Amino acid sequence: MKKINSLSINKSSLPSSATKLSYSITGEQGAVFSLQIKDNSSPNKFYNFETNTFTNTFTSENTLSNVTLAGSYEGTLTIPAGSSGNTYKFLLFASPHFDTEISRGLSVNPFFAHAEVTQNSDVTVRFSTSSEQDTSNLVGIGAFVGSTSGSANAISNKEVAFTETLADSSTGAHGYKWTAPTSTNPSNSLADNLQPKDKDFYVEIATQTDGSGTDSTSMIVDSVSNLVIGMSLVDIADSGDEEQSGTLGVLTYPTITAIDSANKTLTLSAAPDWADDKAVKFRAYGSNLITKSIGGIFEFNLTVFPESSHSRSTRVKNWGRATVVASGSGGDGLQITAARGVSAGAKIVGPKVDSADGANVITEVHSSGTSITVAGAQNLADKTVLLIHGSSEQGTIEGTIKIKKFPSISADIYFDVDRAFTLSTLN
Repeated sequence: MKKINSLSINKSSLPSSATKLSYSITGEQGAVFSLQIKDNSSPNKFYNFETNTFTNTFTSENTLSNVTLAGSYEGTLTIPAGSSGNTYKFLLFASPHFDTEISRGLSVNPFFAHAEVTQNSDVTVRFSTSSEQDTSNLVGIGAFVGSTSGSANAISNKEVAFTETLADSSTGAHGYKWTAPTSTNPSNSLADNLQPKDKDFYVEIATQTDGSGTDSTSMIVDSVSNLVIGMSLVDIADSGDEEQSGTLGVLTYPTITAIDSANKTLTLSAAPDWADDKAVKFRAYGSNLITKSIGGIFEFNLTVFPESSHSRSTRVKNWGRATVVASGSGGDGLQITAARGVSAGAKIVGPKVDSADGANVITEVHSSGTSITVAGAQNLADKTVLLIHGSSEQGTIEGTIKIKKFPSISADIYFDVDRAFTLSTLN
């Protein structure tokens, strides 16, 4: 019998958008085959070789019948867009009536072979901010700034604009600490080492414990999907011992050091406590771990700019909000009103302010924000307007995030702001 030797499809997977798909069938001269192409969605459809569409009704036009090979046969069809994804199956038939069979290298069934191609679904990627601090200190935190969709696993190079202003509206409205102006830079600024870095971005994967543990490094969970070695265990519901250490912006978490996928068991770098059926959250920090977890490739290009809501040119004149001395003072304690963006360690600047030997450095801020103490005695008139160098009440995150490859699942990517946005202090 003559042999059909191969059924080849030119793509291993398809995007969610409409796309051309080519295929070829090879075999010995004179071998005869028939072909059907099945859409596996519900209800099933078959490709109509006359209308070049997939149809719900099945007629003779849904079979490419009794094609005689002259070495090879090549065809092309259009796969329609499918945001939910799909699978297409090529069904290849040979008939002994035409003295033809399928090569054993292609199929164990001498008269039937098949091949499949998967169409990826659409996924959505959203971008936001996060913090472990009180949200009243960071108004705007957690809002989704950018969102875009694309085909899972598709190469993209798509840039998403990211702009978000965070402000402190807490009692006293103290704001955030910045690097004070210098002789060459008249504005507040954020030090380069505190600007957004790759390690400040993460994706979070949630699962649930299966069984309890006390001071244990072995945790069984309901699912290990998208968990990878190196991810941080950031939260265990109702646990009083999560083995976290450090301070905001430089917190250290237990990490996953090994994964037994078959038994859904994680090995951790530290030994926390947990109860059964409790939600646990893991974070993949940095683009490398994000890629390992969800498959997407991202490039982060964000910058934090100190700003002040009262200035016309907030990027340049971004000092703490001008304050007014409620009554004249001859000492180091000053009564103020309309205070915004005030911090211990910052400096007051204004008419007749004595700055010799650091006398204008703020050493204490009253919790209500209506009085401050400075390092040296000041003799200021009533209603003296003061500027605060080294702190302000808000800051803006600005830039772009490039999606070089869409992830395999929909995901939220967060920028952890706790290194960049250092809260002002009272003393």
